[in-house]
Order: sequence, then structure tokens, then C-alpha cells
Amino acid sequence: MVYKKHPFTVIELLVSITILAILASLLMPNLVESRQRARFVRWLHFNKQCSTDSSCVVNLNFQEGEGGLLKNSAQAYEAEGFNVSEYNGMIKGDYEWSQGRWTKGKRALQLDGISTYIEFPKTEHVNFAGENDFTVIISLKFDRLGKWDGLFGKCFMRNAVNGYPQYAMYYTASDNNKNSTEIFQMNIGGVSVSFDSLTENGDKIKPIDNTNWLQIATRNKIVDGEQVVDVFVNGTKLKSTYKNTGGGQKERDAANLAIGCIRWLVLDNRDKNNPVPEGKPDNFLKAKMDEFLVYNRALSDREINAHYLMGSEYL
Repeated sequence: MVYKKHPFTVIELLVSITILAILASLLMPNLVESRQRARFVRWLHFNKQCSTDSSCVVNLNFQEGEGGLLKNSAQAYEAEGFNVSEYNGMIKGDYEWSQGRWTKGKRALQLDGISTYIEFPKTEHVNFAGENDFTVIISLKFDRLGKWDGLFGKCFMRNAVNGYPQYAMYYTASDNNKNSTEIFQMNIGGVSVSFDSLTENGDKIKPIDNTNWLQIATRNKIVDGEQVVDVFVNGTKLKSTYKNTGGGQKERDAANLAIGCIRWLVLDNRDKNNPVPEGKPDNFLKAKMDEFLVYNRALSDREINAHYLMGSEYL
């Protein structure tokens, strides 16, 4: 007996599609959750490896999820006099703990843009100047963007180029200058370097806004006796403009390294040549932050890109 093929009716097709859609809706959340969890586990393993790098001075992964102390896990750094607990991050001002780059596992600190910042009690092993190789990596998500909002700094700033800007990085874009592509500025002693939202190849990076997590890496290195400052956003090097300002304080100062603000110069009334140690923290970031690392060497382009790839919420 020969059976004729029975074509699907419209109703049968619609029923089949509906069943498939229901199955997909049931499976997709589990698939997304599994991928998020895999990314988190990958990053956590990589972050632990960073702590075994003998040049890693500070590694804050923000996984505490509570309290006002960020534990430094840089256990392999063995410079004379180094005590890892003296480079724990102390949270100042009002803050909340929040979700980080992944919905499962990752924690983050919510900086309120009014009073929150993170400070390190000791300075000796983060006391870099223009002649030192070093790299700073920070992962954050801006909630608000304002001119002079400080990412990090060991400084007593008076203005953009004066005071005691041993090193500091801040956001420079302004709503009053729509044509400007400049987004970040890095001060190291008497050198001020501006960075565009364009890459070295002339491509425009994703908008710096409140929708994307960003990894921002700053690198200072000496090449053939010359100081070179680079900034990377999500593993990509930005175009830069050098401004050797001169006149700026080139020596090391007594300021503590702070994250999430700029410390402004306040002079001691008894001695007009000396800054008040705490200065005046201001230009606070309103952002979520979930990673901060400091190396006392200049990481290669490939190493910086690897930090981004291993910590990306998308890859």
C-alpha cells in the first residue's frame, strides 16, 4: 500500500511553532544564566592568576559584597617592606553594594557621586612618578558623566596642570563643547596627556555612557629614555595628544592613592608650602565599580587586551 504524504495544515504549523517557542522560552533563561556563570568563573580564575604576578601591587576584585573594606589579594608581590593588608582599599562616604558585570556571582560597589571614594592607607609601593613604569586597570559602569570626574589619583590638584598632580586620571568631556572628541586626561607630574574617543587607527570607540561596562587601562612606560603614556578602553588603545605643561610638581607627594575622586590642594595655614594631608576630595564618580589593579611595570598591549577579553561581559 502506498501512503500519500500528508501536508501540514496551517493550524498544525502554528501549533508546532507555538510549542517550539514555549520550549525556547523555557530553555533560554537557563542558557543565558549558564553563559553568564561561565564568564564569571573564567574571570575569577584569571583574576586569581593576576595575584600571582610578582609585579601586581594591588588587586581588588570587589567580591566582598558587604562592609567597608576591599581586600587586596596581590599575594605574590614581595618587595621589601610590603604588607599586602596595608594596601587594602578603605571605602569612604556613603556607598551600596550592587551587582557587577554578571548577573550571577559578580559583585560591585555603587559610588554615589557625592561622597564615595576608596583610599589606600599606605603609599610607598604605589608612589609612581613619570620616570616609573606602571599600569592601572579599572572596570566600571558610569551612571553619570561629568567634567573632572576622577577615576583615580595620587595627587593634590590645584587645576588641570598645577598643584601636586603626581598622577591622576579624570573624565574631561563637556556638554559645552559638543565638537570635542577628548574624553580622558592623564596627568603625571609635569606631563598632561589627553585621549580622544578615537583609536590610534581612527576608529570611534563605543559611546562612553551609562549603558556599558568599561575596562580602562592606563600605562606609563619609559621607551628609549622618553616617557610614553597610553590609555586603553576595552583593550583598544586610544589616540592621544601630549601637552608638556612644565611648571607642574614633578616630585612625589604625600597624597594617598584614591579611586573615584580627585583630591584638591589645601595648603596648611601654618606652612603655605605644604598641603594638608587629606586635601579636599571632590569630583566624585557616580558609577559602579567591580575591579581595580595596579602593576609596577608596563603591561604589554597583548596583556592589557587579555585583561579585557577575560573580563568582558560579552565574550
